Amino acid sequence: MRAIKKFKKLMFSIHEVLWWTVSELEDWLYPYKDRMTPEERFEIRIKNPVSGEEYMVEEHIKSINERIERLQDEAIWARDRIYYLENKVKKVKVKKESPSVSGSVRNIT
Repeated sequence: MRAIKKFKKLMFSIHEVLWWTVSELEDWLYPYKDRMTPEERFEIRIKNPVSGEEYMVEEHIKSINERIERLQDEAIWARDRIYYLENKVKKVKVKKESPSVSGSVRNIT
């Protein structure tokens, strides 16, 4: 059992050294220092080509989310209204009993 534990510890140490080496090589080949942090990405200004306005990415995302919420509310209202009207139409029954030749309809409810 001791030999197995020592072997596992040795393998873990080798794994850790290899991971550290690969990490350093990766930093050397692909420097992450040039990349922006997530906070910095939201600080970028975007210029609207049509109006020429400059605004922050975060403000743009908030305005898009507000539009989506408004459209969802309108879609829910429209669905409820359609459901209400369909139920109203189902309640109306038309009796067409016309024994006469002229085609006049009697007993319409």
